[in-house]
Amino acid sequence: MAFAAAVFTVRAAQAQAPAIDSYDAWFRAVTTKLIASSNAPALSVAVMSRNKIVFADAGGKIETPPRRGPSPSTMYRIGSLTKLFTASVAARLAARGVIDLDADVRRYVPEYPAKRGTITLRELAGHLSGIRHYGPGEFLSAVHYDSLAPTIRIFRDDSLLFEPGTRYAYSSYGYNLLGLALERAAHKPFSRLIADEAIAPLHLKLTALDVAGAKLPERATPFDFDSLRRPVPAARIDDLSDRWPSGGLVSSVTDLARFGNAFLSPGFLSDSMITVMMTPQRLPNGTATIVGLGWRIGTDSAGRTIWHHAGSSYGGRALLVVWPEEKLIVAIASNATIQLDLPAAFQFADVARRGAKYH
Repeated sequence: MAFAAAVFTVRAAQAQAPAIDSYDAWFRAVTTKLIASSNAPALSVAVMSRNKIVFADAGGKIETPPRRGPSPSTMYRIGSLTKLFTASVAARLAARGVIDLDADVRRYVPEYPAKRGTITLRELAGHLSGIRHYGPGEFLSAVHYDSLAPTIRIFRDDSLLFEPGTRYAYSSYGYNLLGLALERAAHKPFSRLIADEAIAPLHLKLTALDVAGAKLPERATPFDFDSLRRPVPAARIDDLSDRWPSGGLVSSVTDLARFGNAFLSPGFLSDSMITVMMTPQRLPNGTATIVGLGWRIGTDSAGRTIWHHAGSSYGGRALLVVWPEEKLIVAIASNATIQLDLPAAFQFADVARRGAKYH
């Protein structure tokens, strides 16, 4: 099979413990272990510390893109990490007065039916809208949409799960509606809006909407797993045009790290707007949720504050974790829906901390 014509592994992937003075070898040992434990066809990782990429590498058993091994520049489907980009666009537009985060979404999308209560853009960005998530058979789509407006027909007539603002319930469809509201307010198609407000300002050369037919030389070949959990080329290419604001981007780990770094100091956003994004929203009884605008706010195993999100797509899995107090970022991505959770990022962060003691 052409896709398995060569074997690519991370450099210096020896199993033995690296010497103390071999900073990169520590990272590569963790990368190798993660590839083996997850059975990833291809995987890339980038670690950024205090505005500098301190480690970036890739490995795996399968060629992707064809005839080349994975690298830190490989573009993977990042799934719901796309929501962070959409939320950042909302923040930038709100800062300029283009949108009001506390306005009824129907101000911008009047065709969305009136329901019980008012759904605000802030609630959409914080998963407090009551709009449902994917239903059975909806995670994969073969339908192509040329614009965002028709995509809300999938859920627009469904009842809300609860009165807006009263509960937390994760919703990709809520982000699709948010994306349409941003598009209408800015008078730009979403593809141009995400480029103008997020990709271009941060100089992300390896981030783009996964548009059917687009020529992206660095894009990873999507993989799936057979009944024996062996990686196989994806049997179908899922069309993501039904979820561009909630899960439609491809990106590299180096771009994801730089994106995360943009929230550690003012520039891309003001200090006050970063605070808004990273402050969990609250329910009427005062209980804090885990989300501000897009970002999840939590703690790691040592109690350090983290900002984080993960994403899954057919043929893709990604994870982004930021330690704001240490100005440390870990981005990991693969070309299959592998098991990839916070502890994987914690291991890379621990190596970065250990290395800092010696460098």
